[in-house]
Amino acid sequence: MPPESTNILVSVVVCTLNRAQLLQKCLESLANQDADVRLFEVIIVDNGSTDDTGEVVNKFLRNNEHFRSVKEEQPGLSFARNRGWREAYGHYVAYIDDDAIAYPDWISCIVDYIERQPDAGIFGGPYEAFYLVSTPEWFPPEYGCLDLGDQERPVKLGAEWIIGLNMVIRKDLFYLYGGFDVRLGMIGSKTAYGEEVNFFLSMFDKGIQIFYVPSMRVKHLVAEYKMSLQWLLLSGYSVGRHYELTFNVKRSLFSHLSTLIVSCGGAVFTLLRPAPMPWKRRLFYSFHRVYYEVGAVVEHCLTYFKTEHNSAPRTGSGMYNGQ
Repeated sequence: MPPESTNILVSVVVCTLNRAQLLQKCLESLANQDADVRLFEVIIVDNGSTDDTGEVVNKFLRNNEHFRSVKEEQPGLSFARNRGWREAYGHYVAYIDDDAIAYPDWISCIVDYIERQPDAGIFGGPYEAFYLVSTPEWFPPEYGCLDLGDQERPVKLGAEWIIGLNMVIRKDLFYLYGGFDVRLGMIGSKTAYGEEVNFFLSMFDKGIQIFYVPSMRVKHLVAEYKMSLQWLLLSGYSVGRHYELTFNVKRSLFSHLSTLIVSCGGAVFTLLRPAPMPWKRRLFYSFHRVYYEVGAVVEHCLTYFKTEHNSAPRTGSGMYNGQ
């Protein structure tokens, strides 16, 4: 069906890689939406799965005419997300993670907000954690959740964010300004972040406001492998490694080291502050910022070393332009 012949308002993009069982739950939640199926489509972007993903996808394609799938051979979540918006027929592109479950009224709430706020360019909603195993006693209870209150409002970028697992973007913004920076984001099993924040900041710089819509809710899996102190801290380190590229800034080594020293002082204060909590949780609260800053320092030094010892100039197109 060619794009010009459809009245689709929202294209839901689900990017996936080797998560067949989780993907099935996500697609079930999208197949059971209470919205008129003529208003939305679901696009599954397979980013190179080698498990039973194809079988799961084909089952939903047979039973849901508004579902379709594409394969993106270039590995990386940003490549998959960019492929999603380029394939979309809708005026808006909604992203949900393959390990998330949408509430039955998710699409209806998105459509309602669009009808009330037709000029909104980017908006997103809350998500709550769900688990397949019991969480350890020490595990931070707020991890894997986002709740910015019960009022629709602009997001105060820098102090708070919406997250890519539950976000909607007006499609014309992609054509005007490009998509997600392919140097950022998950690539296969490699933990990496930053593509959403980078995109939001770029749009905000161009005068596009980001909004929070509390009614559009999803649940998001906190996987068992994330329930270790080591993983949580190293995840923060990975975020720090992409600090300068994510925020499109250049800082001196002195500035990075100064921030690291301050975060170390904060870690000691948190570690020694009397507060009733499990020891591992205290360690996480104390050192997650330190790991983040260490990651930023390491990446700054590696970038400097590559620049100084590579006669060829560094290249990078910044935000992806899929036109």
